[in-house]
Amino acid sequence: MIFTKIGLAITFSPNGLPLLKTAARIQNLFSSKLCLIHVGEKTDYSEIQMKKLIEKAGIPEESYQLVWQNGEPSKAIINAASENGVDLLIAGALEKETVIKYYMGSVARTLMREALCSVLIITNPSSELGSFKKFCVSVEFSSLGETAVKKSYEFAKLEKAEEFVLIKEFEVPGLAITVYDSGSTQDTQKSKLQWQHEEEEKLGIFAKELNLKGLKYYNVALFGKQGWEARNFVKNNGSDLFVVPSPPKKLKFFDKIFQHDLEFILSQLPCSLLIIRN
Repeated sequence: MIFTKIGLAITFSPNGLPLLKTAARIQNLFSSKLCLIHVGEKTDYSEIQMKKLIEKAGIPEESYQLVWQNGEPSKAIINAASENGVDLLIAGALEKETVIKYYMGSVARTLMREALCSVLIITNPSSELGSFKKFCVSVEFSSLGETAVKKSYEFAKLEKAEEFVLIKEFEVPGLAITVYDSGSTQDTQKSKLQWQHEEEEKLGIFAKELNLKGLKYYNVALFGKQGWEARNFVKNNGSDLFVVPSPPKKLKFFDKIFQHDLEFILSQLPCSLLIIRN
C-alpha cells in the first residue's frame, strides 16, 4: 500500500468541498483510511455544518475519522496528523499566489516544510479535479530518493497516468572558471552536452535498478540552478503533479544562508506538489 492513512486539513472555505472530494478519491485509490482534521472550536453548529459538508462530498460516515483541534493552525494540524498515524497529509493552495496565502495564511508553507509525514499540496482545488495524468519526479540518489520514485510510480499506475518523467538536476562546479580559462564557449557547450549525457546514463542505471514495470517512463537531465530548472521544466511540460523527496530536517549552515533547492519550488508552485518523507 502506498499510503495507509490519508489526512486532510479541512476548513469551511470555498475550497473545503473540492478538497474533501479529492481526499475521498485518493482514499479510494489507495484503499486507505481517512482522517479529517479541522482547527477550530467544536460547537453544535460547527459540528452540524461540518457533517453537512462531508455528506455533500459523498463520504460515508463510517469511512472517515473527524478530529477537532485548537491552537495555532499549522502546529495543530501537524500534531493531529502525527498523533493519528497519518502518512499522507493533504492541503490546498492557489496556484497563482506566489507565497501561497490562501490556505489559512502561511499554513500550507509550514506544512510543506515541517510536517512529519508526506504532504500533498493541491493547487487550485476544484470539484472537477480529475486524476493526475502527467507525473514529474525529482530524483535524488539516496534511499529516500528511491522511496519517492517507487511511491510515485505506483501512484501513477493507479491513476493510469499518461506520462511519468524522472528529472535529475546537476551543476558543474567551476564551470565559469572553465569558460574564462578556455576562452571558448563552443568547447564549454560540448563539455556541457557530455556531462548531460553522463547524468542521463547514471539516471538510467538508477531507474533500471528500481525495476519499474507497468508504465512507460523517460529520463531527463537538467543542467543549471537546482530547483529553478526542475520547476521550469515541470511548468513548461504541463505536468499536473510534481514529486520531490523531502530535504533533511537539519539544514547545514550554508543552507540557512542560501535558499535550499526546494525553496525555489515552494516560492511558486508549478502544479500540485507531493513531498515524500519517510
